[in-house]
Amino acid sequence: MTLDFATLDLLRQNHPAWRLLRSDHAPLVASFLQRVFIAPNVRVMAQADLAEALEDELFALRDLLGADAFPRSALDYLNDWAANDRGWLRKFYAQGS
Repeated sequence: MTLDFATLDLLRQNHPAWRLLRSDHAPLVASFLQRVFIAPNVRVMAQADLAEALEDELFALRDLLGADAFPRSALDYLNDWAANDRGWLRKFYAQGS
């Protein structure tokens, strides 16, 4: 892959990692995913467990930054992060369910 302007501009517009870096919530998304998936080397987590962990994170951030800092529910954020136009999370049924 060449790193010319057109290629980089196309990546900036379409690649999930670039979209994450451009997101207003990039620090929340990246730090949360690092804490729950990368640091403990976890690759699969139930939605309920993930939502509970994010709700705890949001509670702490709201306490620190004010109640309006992250107004949506944890599940709303997770659904947004798993949307096709984001691609930061993947939803799937567990094998054998």
